[in-house]
Amino acid sequence: MQATILANCSSNIPEYTFLEAYLSDWSALFGAPHDQLPQWDRPGVASDRTQVQSCIDSPYHTAGFLAASSRHSGDWLFALPIASCGLKLDNEAVRVAIGLRPGLDICEPHFCRCGLLVDACGLHSLTCEQALGDLPDTTC
Repeated sequence: MQATILANCSSNIPEYTFLEAYLSDWSALFGAPHDQLPQWDRPGVASDRTQVQSCIDSPYHTAGFLAASSRHSGDWLFALPIASCGLKLDNEAVRVAIGLRPGLDICEPHFCRCGLLVDACGLHSLTCEQALGDLPDTTC
């Protein structure tokens, strides 16, 4: 059908020029491509991962990156929001869960009930027994 539609179009560009150039570049970087698509992606993804990881400058962000890039780290996204089973997250819980993964600021710095300073990452509330389930009114 495509050939019929494009039969009257004239073009001086060979059909697979882009594909051939891409395969040539890929082979030069990573070797010959594999027959299966996941195998094609692995060298490029590994290269990008190494490049991103080399730019991380703090242990906090390194831990977040390694956790987010570990196998099955995104499986929680497949949980069905079935309220009768208690699997429904409110908007605030989703905001905090998503914010913690890449290391975003999830609250304003403040003092906890225990007296310690809570930074903008809000990690203190994950371990302090006096702060469980309690976010201050100054949340972002």
